[in-house]
Amino acid sequence: MTDELEFIRRKKMLELMKKAGIIEVVPKKKVLIEVITSPTCPYCPIAMQMAREIARKYKGVEVRELSIATPEGRKKAIEHNIMGTPTILINGKVEFIGLPSFPAFEKRVRELLSS
Repeated sequence: MTDELEFIRRKKMLELMKKAGIIEVVPKKKVLIEVITSPTCPYCPIAMQMAREIARKYKGVEVRELSIATPEGRKKAIEHNIMGTPTILINGKVEFIGLPSFPAFEKRVRELLSS
C-alpha cells in the first residue's frame, strides 16, 4: 500500500513540475509549422515571430516560412487552397487562417507534441 501511494505521489509531482516548467518535457512527436506569407501582408511578420517563439520554447518544433512570392510557396498555397495570408499549417494541415492568438497557437502545438 505504501509503495502504491509513493508511486502516485511521485507521478503527481512529476506532472506538476512539468506544468510549472521546472523539468523539461521530451516531445513524443516532431511538429512542423509552415507559415504561408505574402510580402505585402502586415500580419505575416507577427505570425512568423509567434511561430519562432513557440519553436524556441518547445523542443521538437521546426518552423518554415513559405512566401507566395516563391514557386514553392505558390505550390503549397495551391495544394491547400489558401486564399489569404498568413495561413499556418501544422504538420501539413491548415490550422489557422489569419493571425491566431498566441495562446491558441501555442495550445495547438502543445496538443500535437503530447499526442
